[in-house]
Amino acid sequence: MAEPRALPLNRLPDSGTSRTIGLLRWVLMFLVVLIHTNLVADTGCEGTLYGQLYHYAGHVVWLANPLFFLISGYLFVASSEAFTMKLFVRKCRGRLRTWVVPYLLWNTVFLLFYGVVGLLLPSVLGEIPPLGEMSFADILRAYWCIRGVGFNSGPIDGPLWFLRDLMVIALFTPLFHRIVRIHKLSLLLPLLLASLPHQLGFESEAACFCIGCWLNVWMPSLSEWLKRPVWPPLLLYVAAVVALELPLPFGGWTDAPLLLLRNLSGMMLFARLAYRVAGHTPALDWRRLAEPVFFVFALHFIFARVLTKFSARWLVAHAVGSDGFAAVHLLNALLSMGCCLLVFLLLRRFTPLSCRWLSGTAK
Repeated sequence: MAEPRALPLNRLPDSGTSRTIGLLRWVLMFLVVLIHTNLVADTGCEGTLYGQLYHYAGHVVWLANPLFFLISGYLFVASSEAFTMKLFVRKCRGRLRTWVVPYLLWNTVFLLFYGVVGLLLPSVLGEIPPLGEMSFADILRAYWCIRGVGFNSGPIDGPLWFLRDLMVIALFTPLFHRIVRIHKLSLLLPLLLASLPHQLGFESEAACFCIGCWLNVWMPSLSEWLKRPVWPPLLLYVAAVVALELPLPFGGWTDAPLLLLRNLSGMMLFARLAYRVAGHTPALDWRRLAEPVFFVFALHFIFARVLTKFSARWLVAHAVGSDGFAAVHLLNALLSMGCCLLVFLLLRRFTPLSCRWLSGTAK
């Protein structure tokens, strides 16, 4: 089939897009930390004002998932040359250093951490067996799905299910790229996939990755699209959120397309806002500042869970109101990030090589 004329097959992000992605990495990481410092599960406060606020906030924080995969798809095919199998193999080799090795290292760190915790406080392990009682199969599952079966479970370093799924999805990039090159209307295929009801999760992740590939092929200058007005995606996002909160008929057959509309408009809104913020902060090179993002993303779960467990007990014991819950939730997120950044800075100073490997930036 003939290649699309007058358009490169793939391209490197321009300066404005690159700065926007650098800032979005911080935003996505913060949203993930907010997810893992919520107090609902530890206090059973779903019916309180705080519980309701967290439910509505979920329409924002859960945008981190689709946007993560969309950006990954956009960057995976980004290059100054045609996307061939030779380039794909070269990309995969590079991801061994930035994805596979950090993934294995962090899960090993968490496996050893839980092993020590199991010796001192075995009651806090929950569904994770003590390291001394793990079989070889249990240890292997710790790197893939120790909390269950399938792609909806997580490795022992729970937040890294993002990276686990991404490593599998990226293997299909040549297929995705071939599909999106056919015509601009090829965008309808991932949109259809993402709008199907009763998904396991993996389908929508692959669809967002594919949409990212499409953007790289068919958007000559993404900055021109990012600088457009914010209000159209804002209106679509609000309309989708309101519709999702209404008792609509047909269950998942209406919820799934509305979730897709919410995610697409929300991602567009985030991207355009980040573009404006990055443009108004020229002194900050968000691309360089993104170095510790993956480190914080991979490590924060330890601090987040400890802070959440202890603060949940204190809040319940002192009958604190919803305002207090919300304040503690935000404080836990900031403290978790702060502790991770401190560890990052210490490692970078005393063992810079290990810090680079854990951050996925080793060369």
